[in-house]
Amino acid sequence: MKGARGEALLALEVSGELSLACQRCLEGIRFTVDIDSRLELVPEGAEMSQDELEDDSRDFLPVAGVLEVAGLIEDEILLALPVAPRHERCGLPGAAEAGERISPFAGLAGLKGKPN
Repeated sequence: MKGARGEALLALEVSGELSLACQRCLEGIRFTVDIDSRLELVPEGAEMSQDELEDDSRDFLPVAGVLEVAGLIEDEILLALPVAPRHERCGLPGAAEAGERISPFAGLAGLKGKPN
């Protein structure tokens, strides 16, 4: 596919559902993957201006020889995954049984004002 400036583009569309482990309760959580990206193919080692590199509307994919599509798709899926997947209803571990929090400095308050 060609872009507006005549550049070669690779259209990458991936959708599906993955089963991940919740990082709080360790039970299964369904995660929907929906990736739709356009990658501009550039020769590996091509000279690019700083303006081109800083343009957030463009994603570049350096290509040298044969493009390994399976690896590219895998990388895009990994980038779309959450760092720490969790259910919305899950609280912090141990929060329910923690009860009232005691300050670690509470014992020092009793020593305040006492001579050495």
